[in-house]
Amino acid sequence: MQYGRYEIVKELGKGAMGVVYQAHDPQLDRLIALKVLRQDRVTSEDFVMRFLKEARALGWLSHPNIVTVYDVGQDHETIYIAMEYLEGSALNELIKENNLNLKEVMNIGIQVAQALDYAHGRGIVHRDIKPSNIIVTKDGQVKITDFGIAHIEDPAAHQQTQAGEILGTPIYMSPEQVMGQSVDGRSDLYSLGVIIYELVTGKRPFAGENLAAIFRAVTTDRAVEPAELDQSIPLSLSGLIMQALNKSPDERFQSGAQMAECFSRFVAEQEDPTMPREAEEKKPSHLIRNVFIAAIVVALAFGVYLFTGSNSVVTASLQVESMPEGAQVFIDSAFKGKTPLELDLPLGKHEVRLSLPNYYEWEAQMQLDKEGQQPLFVRLISAETTLEE
Repeated sequence: MQYGRYEIVKELGKGAMGVVYQAHDPQLDRLIALKVLRQDRVTSEDFVMRFLKEARALGWLSHPNIVTVYDVGQDHETIYIAMEYLEGSALNELIKENNLNLKEVMNIGIQVAQALDYAHGRGIVHRDIKPSNIIVTKDGQVKITDFGIAHIEDPAAHQQTQAGEILGTPIYMSPEQVMGQSVDGRSDLYSLGVIIYELVTGKRPFAGENLAAIFRAVTTDRAVEPAELDQSIPLSLSGLIMQALNKSPDERFQSGAQMAECFSRFVAEQEDPTMPREAEEKKPSHLIRNVFIAAIVVALAFGVYLFTGSNSVVTASLQVESMPEGAQVFIDSAFKGKTPLELDLPLGKHEVRLSLPNYYEWEAQMQLDKEGQQPLFVRLISAETTLEE
């Protein structure tokens, strides 16, 4: 059987919209992947538009981590897309095998983040980043596929979806996508965060017995931190994953490039533990910046409460309290417990961060230079209020 000049070799798989075949291109004498719109979908204008939209989106993109489109045509009263044939495994199959080490997981995350940064820079948001749409070749190269519900920022084009319409795979969708709100590239990065969480922990961050339960979990629940599920997971990586899963787009990674850089830095630190850690990226929200500045002022003010003692003493006691109580305490990116909490810390400078669901994070650098007790009281600011209030 043929579609256009392409000779069908075998069927590779079926989806909601089409059938994918391995085919042979006699003109170039190479194997390709041929995606054919299902016959029962041809009569639906919506499916035809989405199918052509995928070809159009991919046609705009040329990146080593995004599948390449060669041709689009019509035959047998349907539409087909000729794409590069990938020899590898879908990421969902690799998840089932559970044989990826941490370095391999990070390599996948870095490649996907870089590809998304490229697509977002060209006005294309994938909107369905999930393991089955990520192919890993035999040499470890990642390829993103299936741009069928991608959003293309083109004012001249007919917009296929409107605010309130939900498209995507629920368990990997961002809170704003679940709620039918408009999305940007940060939604794709959230989906990538869900995938990394699953690859690292072996569990998904949210679950539910039905669609409504999944939607509620995605929009309201806070995922258990990876380091709490598995103590072998580095706390610094756990923090990066939780940043990707933040309910607020403003508190996530703001670009694929930023996400890839943070993952690359983590890998470098794992390979060379003596390498100095760089300062954490500043949060983009003006509210968080203001809280951060205020935190530094408060941290400096605590210097007057330091007890006198010999500089030769190597530890000091930090007593951390918060309002409300129960905030998670991180010292130098390491989780130490929940407030109220007393810690013995080496003398010197430490990064202190407090985190509580539905409250803005508090963070500051503190200098412990004398023996004795160091009180630290933090009044956390509700995410539902403003600093002026």
